[in-house]
Amino acid sequence: MGRIFKSLTFQIIVTALLIVGISMAILSNGLILEFQNELVSKEAETLDAIGLQAVERWNRMYRELSTSYRFDRLSQERQDQLMGVFLSKSFSDYIQGFKGNFPRISIGYQVPLFTPSLVYLTDVSRNSLAKLTVTLPLKAGTRTMGYLVVDRDMPQVLAPLQRVRFEAFKTSTISITVSGLATVILLAFFLIRLLNLRRSVVRLKTNLDTPIPRGAGELGEISIAVADLAHSLKRSIEEAKQTESLKTLGVFTTGIAHEVRNPLTSIKGYASLLEKKLQGRPEAKYVLPISSEADRLETLVRDLLTYGRPAPLQPVAFDLRESLVSLGELMAQQFQDGNATLDLQVPPLVVTWDARQTEQLFMNLLQNAVQAMQDKGGGIVTVTAESEGDHVIVRVADTGVGIRDEDRSKVFTPFFTTKEHGTGLGLSISQKIAASHNGIITYETTEGAGTTFIVNMQRVVKSEV
Repeated sequence: MGRIFKSLTFQIIVTALLIVGISMAILSNGLILEFQNELVSKEAETLDAIGLQAVERWNRMYRELSTSYRFDRLSQERQDQLMGVFLSKSFSDYIQGFKGNFPRISIGYQVPLFTPSLVYLTDVSRNSLAKLTVTLPLKAGTRTMGYLVVDRDMPQVLAPLQRVRFEAFKTSTISITVSGLATVILLAFFLIRLLNLRRSVVRLKTNLDTPIPRGAGELGEISIAVADLAHSLKRSIEEAKQTESLKTLGVFTTGIAHEVRNPLTSIKGYASLLEKKLQGRPEAKYVLPISSEADRLETLVRDLLTYGRPAPLQPVAFDLRESLVSLGELMAQQFQDGNATLDLQVPPLVVTWDARQTEQLFMNLLQNAVQAMQDKGGGIVTVTAESEGDHVIVRVADTGVGIRDEDRSKVFTPFFTTKEHGTGLGLSISQKIAASHNGIITYETTEGAGTTFIVNMQRVVKSEV
């Protein structure tokens, strides 16, 4: 037995086992540290996205206050007084409600004009744990009035990695006890999988949709943890960006029917009555703006309700070409007023969609096309359609001014519009309708030459249960 222990072969095997164990530990730890850095980086991006929503609300409050009181005519001292009166409580109330949407993070702010010290909204937000912190400036014009602080305890951020660390250590320890040959074979297999996973984790830095190789064992658990965390990070970032808009829409839509529609109906009715009473008199010209503005407000109310509370799908089979022909006849006056021509190049094509919702989708796209060509004195709107597998692709192309580079990332953002009287909800509503039909709307544009919106939807959709 002593001879075996002293043999060079045995020593080489033991040394190899130690090297294998140490190498596995180093590789595993390096992978975990790399993913930890990536996780912290993505979490920081999430905190930054959350903080930017609150900063945007501050900017919006300041702009409204500045416009209402004409800050450009007031002294800085008077501006500060007004901000202290109006922004202090409203921003604090907003942050209180905003914090409720993100229970896992801490939010605080320091605005010397309101309070000399940093204000945190929860008792447990300040503790001795290390924190991941993002600080964003709160500005009033060009002046920095204070700072918004968004942070999260590092142990919470890194908690998913603790079990992964234990599993990696256990795997490295067990590997030292196995035979040299088995260790080498297993190590080779392990390293191949580990390197594949590492390459995938590296790609996550630029693309959270990178597929993660799956498998059994500890690496399989790491792969699942990585994939789940990447998916969670992506969803958190997307949800954080949309939370504020959706929350605002929810508040509007819940009370809008009773608080706006009924008075609006009365305004339109009295305006119509007053127009009849003043018919033929010079004062009648003052009634027309009331009616036109009431109609515009009614359009905004309808768009808000449609975006905030979309109706369930009621798909029926119909001929897409016949539907678009009818829509063209319905919008004939709009095309005539815009000096535009509709060129339908759509073959007979039976689809099973919600006829009412998809009519609204294509009406929005056609209206946008006509409006995009107004600055060029009109043009041609070309609509084509084709079947591709189980999807139908419809293209709506105009010869208008195209979309500016700085506006392209905001095309489908709710309330974004470049039109003087637009609501900024038309394309957002159309995108939601396409999504409910298992589809998506994309676009191709050349500034000065026109834009083509591409609707790609499943040809047959089922009713929502």
